[in-house]
Amino acid sequence: MKNLVLTVAALFCVAIAFGQGNISTVTQTGSGNSSSVSQAGLLNLSDVDQTGDGNASEVTQSGSFNDSDVDQIGDDNDFDVDQVGADNDADVYQEGNRNLGGGPSLIWGTRQLGNENYSSTSSIGDDNNAGTSQEGDRNWSVIDQLGNGNIANGGNFGVRQIGDDNDNLTQQYGNGNFSNSFQTGNMNHFITTQTGDDNSAVSDQDGNRNQGGGPGLIWGIRQDGNMNTASNDQDGDDNDSGTGQYGDRNWSSISQDGNRNLANGGFFGNYQVGNDNIADISQTGDDNDAQNRQEGDMNEAYTTQGGVFNFSRTLQVGDSNFSTVSQSGSSHNSLVGQFGNGNSSSVSQSN
Repeated sequence: MKNLVLTVAALFCVAIAFGQGNISTVTQTGSGNSSSVSQAGLLNLSDVDQTGDGNASEVTQSGSFNDSDVDQIGDDNDFDVDQVGADNDADVYQEGNRNLGGGPSLIWGTRQLGNENYSSTSSIGDDNNAGTSQEGDRNWSVIDQLGNGNIANGGNFGVRQIGDDNDNLTQQYGNGNFSNSFQTGNMNHFITTQTGDDNSAVSDQDGNRNQGGGPGLIWGIRQDGNMNTASNDQDGDDNDSGTGQYGDRNWSSISQDGNRNLANGGFFGNYQVGNDNIADISQTGDDNDAQNRQEGDMNEAYTTQGGVFNFSRTLQVGDSNFSTVSQSGSSHNSLVGQFGNGNSSSVSQSN
């Protein structure tokens, strides 16, 4: 009887251990496969591996210290990973055609609610879609796509972060890529790199001490290719932005609203090398710094500053360049240099 009681107690302890540390592994090979995993508790771990056609995966984890890994190789795959808790980690890899993040509704692929979350999504193939939505503290997100017609996701998702100290890195290599980044909080930074054709990058930051290009301030949006379009909007204090474009028919716009904003150091605060480029920087606030530099054909640069102690410089080298700088306030300084054919400049300053 005593041994029986001890055995029952041991089984009860094992049940508690398994309840606190669940493990789920799903492996599918074939056509039309579907997987759904739901975990609630602590220290959960989920692994889904799919190889074939028309696969779909949905993972929901609620609790702390959750870890999720989804692998998809094939055609028409989609995934949705939801994590609620602290110290969650999600890693998704897709290779094939027409893969989606967040399923056919395109809401998100990997959504994390909690603290110190990490998300990594990689897409290799044709017409891939990726998501990621993080809302919490100290989140970090990576989206890497290589292929044709890739987009980061529709709507606000193509990394969306709401919280503190968030970082995001989005890289796209191929044709017709689109990227979207949205951050609300403090000390957020983003890096976007696009190489290929018809790329577009959009970033929106709302908060304090937001940066483009991360702590190294290398870039916040870099484009190398044809017909790229980049736009960054910042609202807050001590914001930093980037943008560097190399190629044809590029267009860039940086808008900042707040205090002590600058467009970025080095070559980035609009930096364009190529043909038919247009650069625009608009700043409203205090102690703003702006920079436009263009090398190529038929470039245009616009800089508008409103506030106190703003500083602007514009350099154009090429053909048919046009520049206008308007400053309103006190103690503004502007430098414009043009080298080439058909350049014109207009600077207006008022106190």
